[in-house]
Amino acid sequence: MEFILTALLIIVFFAILILGHEVGHFTAAKLLKLEVQEFGFGLPPKLIGKKWRGTEYSLNAIPFGGFVKVDAIEISSEKYMDVPAWKKTVVYSSGVVMNFVLAWFAFSVIFMVGTPKGVYISAVLENSPAAEAGLKSGDKLNDFDSITPLVDLIGKSTGSELALKVEREGKISEVRVIPTEGENGGRIGVELVESGFPRENFFKSLVSGAKSAGAFSLRIVNAFISMFRHGDFTGSTGPVGIFSAVQVAKDMGLPYFLQLLGVVSLNLMIVNIFPLPALDGGRLLFLLVEKIRKKPLNKKIISVVNSVSYALLLLLMFIVTIRDIIRLF
Repeated sequence: MEFILTALLIIVFFAILILGHEVGHFTAAKLLKLEVQEFGFGLPPKLIGKKWRGTEYSLNAIPFGGFVKVDAIEISSEKYMDVPAWKKTVVYSSGVVMNFVLAWFAFSVIFMVGTPKGVYISAVLENSPAAEAGLKSGDKLNDFDSITPLVDLIGKSTGSELALKVEREGKISEVRVIPTEGENGGRIGVELVESGFPRENFFKSLVSGAKSAGAFSLRIVNAFISMFRHGDFTGSTGPVGIFSAVQVAKDMGLPYFLQLLGVVSLNLMIVNIFPLPALDGGRLLFLLVEKIRKKPLNKKIISVVNSVSYALLLLLMFIVTIRDIIRLF
């Protein structure tokens, strides 16, 4: 039952992210009076489709993605040169703008709701004292408002039994655990997060949400710069890794689910800005090159480049997914 609930949550999670991004493209095209041929959830091959008010809405076989088809702004279209560059720029960039707006909204809701101050378990290591004692991700340790006192207590308690008050799904119970010797004293094999802030009013929460979205964006950019600088991509994750993260967030409550949603949305925003073919940044780059050359690019070459790019992106997603699965075992 828990697996089914997590699976439903992951469907909702990806649906919000994908639809949020594509709604940006869709809305911009509609507002600019451009004909939208198709709004697709997932990537081809197509499973089902329904046409309504001139636009076909389709559900496709590969669930990790989506698209909005606007022929007028495709280089292969005969109408491409008839659409002003500023309109194409607005439509191309509207998806990443919506990613930021979605993250802003998610973070703002967190500040509107507020969270109780406390220490939570975000992960439990296998075969650790914590796992043997029955501790789980999402458990709140009720006797502590910050991590430091708990870490100090565990560090001084090697070989001694600790009684911890644990809150899980609204119920409080006592869990007894015996720390084992670690590098810096006692350890029980958990990852901890400290949380808690008071509820804010509507307008203040919007400001706080915007600041958080901006701060997380900078962190993500710095993380990508570090990854490329050192050539270390072991920290990247795919759909399976996100599935595990959603499961942890589900255990910890709505604020953590929303935070994960916001962070992943910002990651998608940054990735889509990359000037690579098949991404929004790549389209903007092609458009810039056209403006500099003052003539359109070769349609056949662009079509081949985009097709190869899509194939490479799918291959990369497959590799990352396989690596995530291996990590689980």
